[in-house]
Amino acid sequence: MLTFFGPAFSATLILFQNIVPISLVITVELVKTIQAFFIWQDIDLYYEPLDLPCVPKTWNISDDLGQIEYIFSDKTGTLTQNIMEFQKCAIGGISYGEGITEAMLGAAKREGRDTSAVDPAQNVGMLVQRKEQMLDTLRAGFKNRYLRPDKVTLISPPMAEALVATGTEQARALGEFWRALAICHTVLTERPDEEDLNVLEYKAESPDEAALVSAARDAGFAFVSRTSHEISIEALGQPERYVPLRTLAFNSARKRMSSIVRTPDNRILLICKGADSVILQRLREDHDQAVIDRTSKQLEDFANAGLRTLLISSRYLAEDEFQSWSKVYDKACAAIVDREEEIERACELIEHDLVILGATALEDKLQEGVPEAIAMLHQAGIKLWILTGTTKILKRYS
Repeated sequence: MLTFFGPAFSATLILFQNIVPISLVITVELVKTIQAFFIWQDIDLYYEPLDLPCVPKTWNISDDLGQIEYIFSDKTGTLTQNIMEFQKCAIGGISYGEGITEAMLGAAKREGRDTSAVDPAQNVGMLVQRKEQMLDTLRAGFKNRYLRPDKVTLISPPMAEALVATGTEQARALGEFWRALAICHTVLTERPDEEDLNVLEYKAESPDEAALVSAARDAGFAFVSRTSHEISIEALGQPERYVPLRTLAFNSARKRMSSIVRTPDNRILLICKGADSVILQRLREDHDQAVIDRTSKQLEDFANAGLRTLLISSRYLAEDEFQSWSKVYDKACAAIVDREEEIERACELIEHDLVILGATALEDKLQEGVPEAIAMLHQAGIKLWILTGTTKILKRYS
């Protein structure tokens, strides 16, 4: 009897090992329901602004707890507000901008440094004073009827002082830089206030472009209007007219855009802005290496501060060079087969021998509650990786 029972019992265990008693299923579902109730009741998961607790949408949510170790996320629009503010720039090897970004403040806190001197929330009065000092310097130097004091985000009295110091090399470099930002774009203007036509609103394909043109406006180089035959700007209070010749559009493969215009003195100017990785490859061979090194270091500092960077460059074209190239470009635009590739090859023929004008750095502020959410993920042992920007920097928050 025992001899028979042993193999039979073993065979029964093997055959019915996947069968779960109904009572155990009911017990597990009851446990999940109780766990969901505790999640709903957890005060740490309560969101006060909307008066909402955490609402479990499925009883199986507790099965996934503790299973996630890594989160890979985009930054722009996912963690940020997608609202750009012009915070810093580098022109002629000199860095301008006194704003403190959220990333810089967070890094200081992680390193245990005193943040009272750099925290914008604790230094509003000082920043307002520095901003007014800069605006007073600009107003004393020239008339800017399009200035929007409430929209100014670049705070840099030294930049204002250098800009109004006419006749100096740095003032010339600043003028070329801000003119380039006022000309090289696809922005459209809008006058929302019929009673005050000096109020300009900029409509752009991306918030980056609108922020760059707005910063140029508040620095004294306002983009006023555009037609197919003319680009109007007001530089240091004086109107200037440029004739648009070609616009080489930005795309994710090119990582740059260019505008070719005829200047008021009848010269042909190419302005190119884009990622530093593509602009640096297209500089003239005899470019001042010291300027390249300083600008590259400043771009790295901007990127480490969590800012979105662009490199601005330009060169003048000979009349015969432009006429010869325009035929190639027009032919590429009319191509039926491999049109995009033909246009790219045509652009490569003209976008070279560039000279650095400067670099820009925009801040895309985090959405409300993101730092706290990242801190909670850290407490839970979850590692967050963020791939962002045009520079090859991978941010890890763990």
